[in-house]
Amino acid sequence: MLKLQNVSKYYKSNDIVAMGLRKVSLEFKLGEFIGITGESGSGKSTLLNVISGLDTYEDGELYINGEETSHFTLEDWEHYRRQYIGFVFQNYNLVDSYTVLENVLIALTIQGYDKSRRKARALELIERVGLASHINHKASKLSGGQKQRVVMARALAKDCPIIVADEPTGNLDTGTSKQIIDLLKEISKDKLVIVVTHNFDEIKEHATRKIRLFDGEVAEDKQIKSYSEVTTKEYQTNYNLSLFELTKFSFRNLIRTPRRSIFTFIVALFIMLVFTFSFGSFSKNTEGGGNIYGNNVFENVSDRRLIVTKYDATPFDTVELTELNSINRVNYLLKHDVIMDKNIYSYDDQRNRVYSVYNLMNPADMLNKSDLVSGRLPTSKYEVVVEDIGDYAIGDSIQVGFDEVIWGLESSEIPPTAERFSIVGITKQIVVNDYRTRFYFHQSFLNAEETIREAYLGRRYENQYFNFEIEVTPKDDSEPVTIQLYDMNFLIDDSLESNQVLVGYQQLDQLSQMMYKLPYEENEDFYLDLNIDLTVTTSFYDNTHAVEIIGEYTQDESSEYFGNVIAMNQTTFESFVDLRPYQITLLVDDAYDGELIIDEVKDEGYNVIYPANILNQFSEISQLISTIFFGFLMVILLIIIYFISYVILKNIQRSKRKDFIIFRSIGASKKDLNKVTILELILLFTFSYIVIMALLLFNESLAKTSVPQYLKYYQFSTYFVVYSILLIISLLLGYRFNKKVFSDSVITSLTKE
Repeated sequence: MLKLQNVSKYYKSNDIVAMGLRKVSLEFKLGEFIGITGESGSGKSTLLNVISGLDTYEDGELYINGEETSHFTLEDWEHYRRQYIGFVFQNYNLVDSYTVLENVLIALTIQGYDKSRRKARALELIERVGLASHINHKASKLSGGQKQRVVMARALAKDCPIIVADEPTGNLDTGTSKQIIDLLKEISKDKLVIVVTHNFDEIKEHATRKIRLFDGEVAEDKQIKSYSEVTTKEYQTNYNLSLFELTKFSFRNLIRTPRRSIFTFIVALFIMLVFTFSFGSFSKNTEGGGNIYGNNVFENVSDRRLIVTKYDATPFDTVELTELNSINRVNYLLKHDVIMDKNIYSYDDQRNRVYSVYNLMNPADMLNKSDLVSGRLPTSKYEVVVEDIGDYAIGDSIQVGFDEVIWGLESSEIPPTAERFSIVGITKQIVVNDYRTRFYFHQSFLNAEETIREAYLGRRYENQYFNFEIEVTPKDDSEPVTIQLYDMNFLIDDSLESNQVLVGYQQLDQLSQMMYKLPYEENEDFYLDLNIDLTVTTSFYDNTHAVEIIGEYTQDESSEYFGNVIAMNQTTFESFVDLRPYQITLLVDDAYDGELIIDEVKDEGYNVIYPANILNQFSEISQLISTIFFGFLMVILLIIIYFISYVILKNIQRSKRKDFIIFRSIGASKKDLNKVTILELILLFTFSYIVIMALLLFNESLAKTSVPQYLKYYQFSTYFVVYSILLIISLLLGYRFNKKVFSDSVITSLTKE
């Protein structure tokens, strides 16, 4: 069965070589009960470790059933221990966190014992060693004698031909020692039992052979009793645990060591949380919306604003507006997009002079609570949130209106149409150093008739919604002249009759010069001799009506309309201007949502303009640099997460080292234990992944909170990528931990423990 021929074992420490075994030649056969004795340090345990494959040898040869073992690999020795060796250790080497039943079952599982009979076999052997009432007790709670009985049951559980016992009664009382020896004798009928003991008298009643060692050499090898030699039988071929068994193995380890598992889970939660939020930030900062500055068409550019029109240039009806507003990720629909490119003025009275300050109108519904520096969102018409530029504070009262006041004029005063607003919130500044501040109004103000009307009325220095064209025909029916009017400003004056208009000085001078080659000062009544058709043109329609110029529009010099206006009453205005919603705005959370919604809105058959993606060369370069920069940060973050995880979890894994060495000693393969370590990490990381995603989903389902809502950045492929990265981290950590566990032989590792 076993044969040692001139086997030597060396130990080297600090350049000093000690002999564990010196040219030992022995042969062992099935059916023998062999006692190995000798003084301390004589080589007893070394011989046993070499026989059992727990330690290596340097010289000579060990034969197993006639096969040489000097060429054995780590996997070969694992197979040998798994299928041939049952261990009874003096210090028990039980998995303390396992129950009695689990300690026995694990040996059967590792060996590949018939799955349907494992539990029955384990219970049978536990009852045989007298521990039937302790099957669910943890090994750490047992007495020394009970532990040794569990070790016996574990050794017997394996259908293996060799039982080795190293000082099996060293920690036991006399009565328990006798029971253990009797059990060993009982099983030696069809097995080879080798017992190392310093007290041969304990086993001489049953031993068939005595071997005494001295200084690493065989000093005595004596046959004491006869024995019935047993025929060698075929044992199960090499067995690797299935994925299901490995998963159960891993899950049991996690359940049985709750403190370690909870701590590792907390670390995994932290890693998952940091990575998820970092990935969300990366997506937010690199997914479109590269231009936050104005362009030649839109003054108020934000990555939250999408402009929608219809290809047939018709207005949106109620059904269409409802459908667009119900699109997922759309926070608010602004029916009149021109509002967002409209200047609204705040007035400052300093040293008896009134100044008006440019501001941009925005819906408060485009804000999240996380956008607020302080305060809250408006809940009524005359509440407002302003950008944090240092000039305003919560509770300040400001006057706001649509009329500009020329700066510095002594005669200036706050326009009577100005309304007083209370500042209830301060938000982050979107565009630094922009000369205009963004004001965020409640929807009741934005939807008010006077606000909508003012939004369509042109103002100088603003992008014009209307184009004006006048076709002038002298009353003598001479050739008509068409004149384009630029930078015109509508003004409502209900003192006028329908189809009567007042025209500013600049337009009158332009008409006089073109018709009569005379300046307006020299030709003040020229318009009385003209028939005038006024055409107002937008991107969606044009309306032409005959109007009568009845005079010059005059106002004091502080007015923004001075010399550059066309005034008419409300009825005439409505004949030219169609206030139905032709161009609307959809408001979203950020550029990521904007990019997703663009495709969906286009699929519904609408035209979409995303001002934040109208890039100039600077914006394109800036966006490219931003993508590279944040991508680099993500890589660095992953590396940092890996090393932090390793440092934090290193001690946790070290605390599991003893258990894994015990698994190795009873035959668990390096390959399977590697998988168990990795599967434990994968299970915990997977659970943390599910928990974090569930929390993010819950956060997404709430009203807008101060917690960033990053789950929206996750498509199906994104979930897969993030989970794959977590798996890679688990694999790398598991691989590194496993290198530590398998860096030494089993007996060296046990000695270190």
